[in-house]
Amino acid sequence: MHRHTLTWMVLVLVGTFFVATAVAGQYSNQEIFDQAASLARQQQMPPEKAKRLINGLKAFFPDPWFQAQVKKQPVRAVFVYGAGGGGFVVKFMKGKGLVSFKSGRQAARIYVQGWSGGAVIGGSMEWAIGLVMGLPREADFGGDYVGNLRQATAGDETAASGMFLESQKQAPASHALYILVSSRGLSAEAGQIRLKVTPGW
Repeated sequence: MHRHTLTWMVLVLVGTFFVATAVAGQYSNQEIFDQAASLARQQQMPPEKAKRLINGLKAFFPDPWFQAQVKKQPVRAVFVYGAGGGGFVVKFMKGKGLVSFKSGRQAARIYVQGWSGGAVIGGSMEWAIGLVMGLPREADFGGDYVGNLRQATAGDETAASGMFLESQKQAPASHALYILVSSRGLSAEAGQIRLKVTPGW
């Protein structure tokens, strides 16, 4: 009986190790860029827009603040989306995208909705590449994320800005998103942004 109990305990420990390993999988820098490019193509993001956003990510990666965040919360998923929106004082946007997990689903559908404070003139279209950081499990992805957005974009589409949003779920499900956004349209935004991500599976 003791032998069977010991065997069972060993199997549970081994299984736990492999589950933990799968959860702990993280993307290397190059894998992030490659995955972002692949998802952008599948999402039919304009090639020049995808290139600008990926170059923006590459330029930001050496930043000490970002490196400190990655050390605490490794990148375990990459996503892209396209969204349209507009409004006055409060901006609302809605769109859809794709997400790939290091140790899980690939190019899975997601839906996004966002609200931000500020003034918006006319409509706008935005494209984004995002990183999911510190995700405990794939099942914990999604829900409400809140952070600060500082952005001023014009019709030339040359501006891109980053935002860092934290999950509103309780630990250990808490994690963060870093999103690089490029917009078309004329807008001036500042203050808090709230993003709701709904997995399509």
